[in-house]
Amino acid sequence: MDKNVMRVLGVVALVVCAICVFVAFERYQTNAKNVRAMNRSPIRLPGGGTFETNMEIFKPATPTATKYAMFFALISGAGGAVLLVMSAQKKQAVDTQN
Repeated sequence: MDKNVMRVLGVVALVVCAICVFVAFERYQTNAKNVRAMNRSPIRLPGGGTFETNMEIFKPATPTATKYAMFFALISGAGGAVLLVMSAQKKQAVDTQN
């Protein structure tokens, strides 16, 4: 594979990695915000009344979308780094031959 193609693919893989990290962060923050909203909402009693509580009933967990996004970020980041390193090594090998 040509060194320029490897460099471009490496940069594209690192961009995909950055997008996956952003998606993972956004999904986790949305989940945490929804859990905070659920914890702040009043508890409705069977008799028709409400009960205000400041206790944390629910705790935020890592959503599945966050786990998958981080997994793909890890794979694409590693692939991008390998491609960039290989393109630099090919460039050095070509330079030393000339």
